[in-house]
Amino acid sequence: MYIKKFLLALMLVMIFFLILGCFAARDENLETRSISQIHEEEGIPVRTMSVKAQEFTVALRHSAAVTGITESSASAMISDAVEQILFRVGDFVEKDTVVIRFPRSNPSANFFQARAAHENSRETFRRVEQLFRSGGVSRQDYDNAKTGYDVARANWDTVNKMVNVTAPISGYITRLDARVSENVSHGDHLFTVTNYDTLVGQVWIQERDISRVRNGLNAEATWEGNTIRGNVVQVDRSLNPSRQAFGAFIEFDNRDHKILSGVNADISIFIYESNSTIVIERKYLLNSSQESYVYIIEHGNRPIRRVVRTGWQSGENIEITHGLYEGDILITEGSRFITESSRIRVIAAGE
Repeated sequence: MYIKKFLLALMLVMIFFLILGCFAARDENLETRSISQIHEEEGIPVRTMSVKAQEFTVALRHSAAVTGITESSASAMISDAVEQILFRVGDFVEKDTVVIRFPRSNPSANFFQARAAHENSRETFRRVEQLFRSGGVSRQDYDNAKTGYDVARANWDTVNKMVNVTAPISGYITRLDARVSENVSHGDHLFTVTNYDTLVGQVWIQERDISRVRNGLNAEATWEGNTIRGNVVQVDRSLNPSRQAFGAFIEFDNRDHKILSGVNADISIFIYESNSTIVIERKYLLNSSQESYVYIIEHGNRPIRRVVRTGWQSGENIEITHGLYEGDILITEGSRFITESSRIRVIAAGE
């Protein structure tokens, strides 16, 4: 009795799941047919965009230090306390302008003795020179007086530079490593002068790219959101064995001092630039075994297969050199599911 009831219940459960499976299969067939019917009756949904010409660049990107086109430092020639600093960081100085002074009383400088010797030898030479011109002394006496004056003047110049430290080049003071009354030793760095109206950066170009880089190419350097422009000025024509790359130098116009000397900047060398060309994202491009193509819309909602030729690439963007023109309506989404005989329905049109 119990066995019969159990078998009956088992049969009812099996019949229930069998009927449920039939309904699910029927619903799936209905759904498939309904999508197909929608595509046939209303068209395959696609998205489009209007093709416009735009600026397009391709760049080689590097990170490198940029430094002033000229830079030089001054060091202490004597050990003593700094007596005076005449300029601050950021000030412009001409070459040979005194920037830092040390006490003239420094015993190792012999400042006053060297100045007196220079003045005495100068006056002696002037007297001998006048006598020589009038025939009052011999050529030997004149030469001896001139040699003595030249030696005294050279000694005085050296002593004067030891006490009055001057700018080695014209430019901006970019570092001051000394303070007033601070004791420094012989050879200690005092200050740096840099001409960073122009910055120079060196980058290393891989072998695969070197044929694309030449003098005159435009470039940019960016640091902390500031961008300056420049040009390639030198490209090596032999491989650096330690770098396994080719060196290239770029000079940048930095007259506004947007970028500091010595910082690491992001450098772009533009190997291709166009003010007006057709550019699309690579994902919109379709490929067969022998050609690349896209679909555009012509004559209402009719898709047209257009074979294209491509040019330069940059990231996800690719240049179209032939086959796609400004004003064309490009199918951007849904193109992989259509042919020229398909009926389409535009669900979104982009600019």
